[in-house]
Amino acid sequence: MFLSKIKKLLRVFAGFIGFIIKRIKGKPFSGVWATFEYLDDTCNAIAKLKKEKRIKIVTHSPCYRHEIMDALGNPTSRLPVATLFCGIVGVTAAFAMVVWMSLEWVLPVSGKSIISLNPIIIIAFELTILFSVYGTVLGMLIFGIKDRLKITLPKSSQYKNYKRFTQDRFGIVVCCEQAMVNQAESILREFSPEEVSRET
Repeated sequence: MFLSKIKKLLRVFAGFIGFIIKRIKGKPFSGVWATFEYLDDTCNAIAKLKKEKRIKIVTHSPCYRHEIMDALGNPTSRLPVATLFCGIVGVTAAFAMVVWMSLEWVLPVSGKSIISLNPIIIIAFELTILFSVYGTVLGMLIFGIKDRLKITLPKSSQYKNYKRFTQDRFGIVVCCEQAMVNQAESILREFSPEEVSRET
């Protein structure tokens, strides 16, 4: 019986993952992407593209660079909110659990109080860390999937097989309407890209 419940849960999870993959693959891409050798060219192109309101930008980099984050306007992450929320839940659960257990199974020791702050602090510390870690991991999954569903990436084999974004090249993917593709391409070409490819 336990195994059958696990199988049902796995089927539901597999169906959910399959639905997400179909949604990601099914959305057509309209836009242009370019590769850059130099970081300053990449940042200048991003800064100029950010002035256009009707486009979405995805960047690729072999490593974290704060210059790219500055050019993108230092977008704030929602992940700390999930971590903080789950940490508060952990503290609350620890206090409630210790108080309930102390009152449910009263173990009087000489003249000491039934509800003591010392054990609550220890349990609260541990559950705060535990719940915060779970909240961070869950937030990464949820926010990552949500953001991935918002933006489509190029479908061409040229883009999928391009491996130098993880080695020594920077990339900018611009997702926009067909009417904006020419404008986005002209902006990218202003900053000496190595390669520009458009897909509509």
